[in-house]
Amino acid sequence: MSESEASLRAAISLLGRLPGARVHDAPDIGWLASGRPLASLNHVYGVRLRGDDAAIESRIDAAHAAVTEHGTLPATWWIGPNTSPADLDSRLAARGLAEAEPEFGMVVDVAGLPPPDGEVEELAPDDLDEWLLVMARSYGWSDPRAIEAWTELYRGALDDPVPPWWHILVRSAGTPVACASLFPAGDLGFVTNVGTVPEARGAGHGTAATLGVLAIARREGFRRASLTASLMGRGVYARIGFREDARLDRFVAAGQ
Repeated sequence: MSESEASLRAAISLLGRLPGARVHDAPDIGWLASGRPLASLNHVYGVRLRGDDAAIESRIDAAHAAVTEHGTLPATWWIGPNTSPADLDSRLAARGLAEAEPEFGMVVDVAGLPPPDGEVEELAPDDLDEWLLVMARSYGWSDPRAIEAWTELYRGALDDPVPPWWHILVRSAGTPVACASLFPAGDLGFVTNVGTVPEARGAGHGTAATLGVLAIARREGFRRASLTASLMGRGVYARIGFREDARLDRFVAAGQ
């Protein structure tokens, strides 16, 4: 398994902190079932199924029923370089899942990276109101249940003596414009939630947010960090110093 796949697996498991969520993390398949109607909070990953065809089909059906609550909720399946069976994509398509844009696992050595430019601040665990609004606008959340779920997740860690994640907010002339988070993911820091509000894009704020969480990774003792990049974002991260180590295909169930 590539470094980025392993850290993605660990990062997804952290989402299991949502109240009522269930995480199944076996060597041959992992899944997160949040019970929320969001494909970004229900995942199947690390699929390494062996055996005869009937056994494989049964395991796929069982995992899919668990994360989607028998087809009622949306969910994302991840397919990496070492996924088996090799034809998992066609098996998922036969079940009605739609192929989404692929993402690319990328890794970077955090030593020697430049500090972020601009108004970059690390947030206290209880100071997330502006950050959540920036994230919602950056990702175009139109369903109020999305911001409710992510608020519930991140505010659920307020009583932790050691934070399970860190958040960065970037401002421009005092106005919040970009965000990012860092999850501890095994030996790597996992960079996620990188976003910039629409009217502020193209000015380097997302890069500043990324460098901000990479500085936290360095401070917290991580030697390397990873992320999953979209087709559009992979060039931005490559300029920071990330290199690709895995293509990650995704299939999404729409739910009902």
